[in-house]
Amino acid sequence: MINKIQIGFIVRKEASEVELSTLCSLPGVSGDEYEVHQYLSREYQQLNLDLKKDKLGSIFGERQVENSPFKVMISSNIDECGGMIDDIHESGLLSFVTIGDVLPKDFLHQRVCLLTRHHQRVYGYVLQKQEKFWIHIGAKSQQEVEEFGVQVGDTFVLEIPVIETEQMILSKNISNRAGVYAAYQLMETMSSLPYTLSIGGIAQSIVGYRGAITATNTILPDVSIVLDVAPVRDYAEQTVYIRYFDKTLLPNVSLVKEIKTVAQSLGYEVKANVQEKGTDGSFIHKSLAGTPTVVVVIPLKEEGEFIQLLNKEDLKPVIHTLQVFLENLTLQKVQQLAFQESW
Repeated sequence: MINKIQIGFIVRKEASEVELSTLCSLPGVSGDEYEVHQYLSREYQQLNLDLKKDKLGSIFGERQVENSPFKVMISSNIDECGGMIDDIHESGLLSFVTIGDVLPKDFLHQRVCLLTRHHQRVYGYVLQKQEKFWIHIGAKSQQEVEEFGVQVGDTFVLEIPVIETEQMILSKNISNRAGVYAAYQLMETMSSLPYTLSIGGIAQSIVGYRGAITATNTILPDVSIVLDVAPVRDYAEQTVYIRYFDKTLLPNVSLVKEIKTVAQSLGYEVKANVQEKGTDGSFIHKSLAGTPTVVVVIPLKEEGEFIQLLNKEDLKPVIHTLQVFLENLTLQKVQQLAFQESW
């Protein structure tokens, strides 16, 4: 056969910390975030965290405190855009539907990675014939496709290599994995908080924030911080960006004020961020009896259609600010978040 099938699981025999490049390279189309889920499960357990999972694929690591007065949840999404095979032509070509905010034409002339039901990798290429888009995996017939182990319902993602230097990383999935990475780095700095802290990744986010609902009902947070990785209009280093508005969430004003005060006290510039597109915070903040929520933005240097460029130094202001914020968070402050103060 022309197309070599490879096993998709990454086996890590020794304890090690989460790597951003590894996170970005793991396939995780909405509804099939299995490899990301398993990777984070192992790494959270290496950090001696208790695992919390919903039934859609969201995964959290929790450092529990007995009789905790409250709980804080820090989250980011883990799913990516991709597609699903919906038909196998007798010629061996595969037709597909897209998953996420993408169109079939967006995949034209791109290399893709198909995942079989056992998560074996089969590589292909997207081409166009008679105004229809197809995936070619090197098979000449429907029977050969079946020999590859590919069937209707299998998912695929773009196959894009990670390019990383000491300071920069260029890859797909930065926008939906760097937040999880930052939360992990933050948890490593938190040793003995007097309350329960839960960090993790939300599944099925880019298809309507579905996992945000189930994850919130699983974690039951009193305070929520969403880490969103996004482009900003006025990029600057040593800056903390706080989302003041999007069409799905008006943040808790007291929470914004508190994080802003902490960031400024540490010498960081604070900039307001506004965008149209929402985040998981859209459902988190209106879950339960209402959950005080704020979105903290990790700024991208550049963003393309499928890839993003991140300056890894831009993670530090966010992690440092949230570390100090969490260390000084008290029950009284949490109770005060239940009402809005003026700016």
